[in-house]
Amino acid sequence: MAKVPAYRCRSGYDQALVTLTDSASGKRRDYWLGPHGSRESRERYHRLIADWEAAGRRLPAGESGATNEGVEQGPTVKQIVREYWLHAKGEYTWSAALCIRSTLRVLRELHGQTPVSAFGPNALRQVRDAMVLGNESTGRSPWCRKTVNSRVGHVVRMFRWAASRELVRADVYHALRTLPSLRRGRTPAVDHAPIGPVHTALVDPIKPFVSRQVAALIDLQRLTGARPGELIDLRAIDIDTRHDPWRAELRAHKTAHIGKSRTVHFGPRAQEVLAPFMASRPVDAPLFSPKDAERERYAACGTHRKAPADPATTDRTLGEAYTVASYRRAIQRACDLAFPVPEGADAKAWRKAHRWHPNQLRHTAATEIRRQFGLEAAQLVLGHSSAAITDAVYAERDAAKVADVLRRVG
Repeated sequence: MAKVPAYRCRSGYDQALVTLTDSASGKRRDYWLGPHGSRESRERYHRLIADWEAAGRRLPAGESGATNEGVEQGPTVKQIVREYWLHAKGEYTWSAALCIRSTLRVLRELHGQTPVSAFGPNALRQVRDAMVLGNESTGRSPWCRKTVNSRVGHVVRMFRWAASRELVRADVYHALRTLPSLRRGRTPAVDHAPIGPVHTALVDPIKPFVSRQVAALIDLQRLTGARPGELIDLRAIDIDTRHDPWRAELRAHKTAHIGKSRTVHFGPRAQEVLAPFMASRPVDAPLFSPKDAERERYAACGTHRKAPADPATTDRTLGEAYTVASYRRAIQRACDLAFPVPEGADAKAWRKAHRWHPNQLRHTAATEIRRQFGLEAAQLVLGHSSAAITDAVYAERDAAKVADVLRRVG
């Protein structure tokens, strides 16, 4: 992919500029952005690059650095973003809040200094185009169509929230609702294949390359059909062992904010996985600790460093529990170690075929439960309020049954 033109300082001036090239005519043009290093100049740079990419790398009409003269002044998008983020952190689960944060980052990057009264459907379309195209300069990858539609919905809901608190006019929110969603096949945004189950042949070989804690999480997901986020914070005090099977009423889960309960059950095999951790960890501490995993890894090393450790370059430390992201990364690292890229093979295609992520284990469990016990059982184990969700999203239909029927009647 061609490089994105750099944000740079004009020699001899304290002004930022970027030089764009027209993909059709080859014509080059300098765009002045404002004082070098200022937030406003960087925002104009990102807006200009987004317009240039969305137009197929044709030169944008007009000059850069346009102002909002003639528009009534009021709070800026950046100010609304800050207030909404404080609200979202307390309203949504942490994983949902992280999605909102990445969405607001794109919005602020392009229109942080724009007055909210001037933010209309065209500005929202520009933000959406930036989501579709990604941003090479910041390392943000392009998002797929469904993700983009969902994230645009986050932006619209932010304006609805702001309108309900009289931070913006209601007509600004209603105008944003007129932007239609991206439709399949009519946008450059990609459509990923639906998430499916992961085959056992890709799961078992990675076990030697993960910690005891991650291996236990993998086994528990396969045995219970739980989401990754439902297990990583699990504590002994959360598990009621008076019943058979054991069960845990989750404190926080995906649908807690709408008043739904979620119970995870642990049968005999899952109990065997849990027992060593319940015996060795404090009852109010997460069972699966990355700190414990690191201590065990260090103790198992044949040799240890004798020289003094180098000073830390970051403030990052291991947490008391895995996050969904750190759990996923541990699995992906193990996949790369268990399935090294053969010499001469396409590394990207190989890794795509041999990497999997934790959510696929939930699909695997759902498919197996449906095959053995039926759709209703899969619905109850997964905690869905409707079997239609289980049928459409999680439990794969048994192709062997279809083949058997056709052999008999066809």
